[in-house]
Amino acid sequence: MHAMILAAGYGKRLRPLTDTVPKPLVDMGGRPLLDHTLSRVATLGIRRVVINVHHLAEQIIAHVEDGAAYGLDVIWSQEAVLLETGGGVCQALGLLGEEPFLAINGDVVWDIDLQPLIAAFDATRMDGLLGLVPVRREGCGDFVVDAASGRLRRAASGDEGWIYSGLQMLRPAALRGYPAEPFSLNRFYDDAIRRERLYGLPLTGFWADIGTPERLDATRLEWKNRFAIGAGLAYKD
Repeated sequence: MHAMILAAGYGKRLRPLTDTVPKPLVDMGGRPLLDHTLSRVATLGIRRVVINVHHLAEQIIAHVEDGAAYGLDVIWSQEAVLLETGGGVCQALGLLGEEPFLAINGDVVWDIDLQPLIAAFDATRMDGLLGLVPVRREGCGDFVVDAASGRLRRAASGDEGWIYSGLQMLRPAALRGYPAEPFSLNRFYDDAIRRERLYGLPLTGFWADIGTPERLDATRLEWKNRFAIGAGLAYKD
């Protein structure tokens, strides 16, 4: 099985920091955020990782190189124009093979065992399986999980929904008909919901969204408190 890390975005809400530092290289606990993600992926037994890049791509490529330092084989999918999440994945499909693959947003902070997410994916009935985390701020979340089937629908006002974590399993064949041009994976999710082939799995462990300077500062503090020296992590370097 292969993995893809989505690392092409501008990180506009974190400006001016992301004017000079790509969001996946933002410091988290003394290491670039992308280092933590790559280290965790390696513990899953995955060896090929595709990373898409656009904004400040040269910094990310220079930092990771061929992935050998992480025990990985990193393949680069460079985007001349930003293709957003959907277009970025579709451009990279030829590098990902025919088997279901793990896709990870390059700007989420997490310390979660993803083996249950990988094991739960069933390509006979799923086009996508989204890792979900509880709502932690105002709002109804992104999705609601049907208790009987595990299928997802969009959360509506008043729903006790879940947040999509940026961690997911995808079936390549289900994405083949979409163009390698700018579009959000939300389009694919809505189509999969109509086909009754989008599922969700609640995840447990540390997860945070660093979309704004305030959340970044809060996450750095929580990371420091949670993973102080001697506390340990769910992966080994």
